[in-house]
Amino acid sequence: MTELPVKFAELSVWGAWCLATETERNARRVASSFEDISAFAMALEPHIEAICAHIDAVQAEGDLDPPTLNLFYMLMSLAEVAPAIESYDPEVEVVHGYNSKLFVAEERHPLRPAL
Repeated sequence: MTELPVKFAELSVWGAWCLATETERNARRVASSFEDISAFAMALEPHIEAICAHIDAVQAEGDLDPPTLNLFYMLMSLAEVAPAIESYDPEVEVVHGYNSKLFVAEERHPLRPAL
């Protein structure tokens, strides 16, 4: 089970969404059903403000500890699935659009924002 900050322990059941790269998050989204991504989003939605506040508070003190980093990755996965939920229902990919697996993110780009 993925380690999260104690106050977010109930979200640990969604630990498979704690993915460090955009490529991993995209692959997880397109391999999931619409029902799965919707359930994930609905579970996280009530916690978004608290998650952001926690990440901001920890980051203000220095680097993110591993549990908070996992929480950040989970939040990034929510950002990955949100467009599909809002725009592609009931699909997980762009309807009549490009194959997102063909556009692999450059995970080591020098201008990529640091955590």
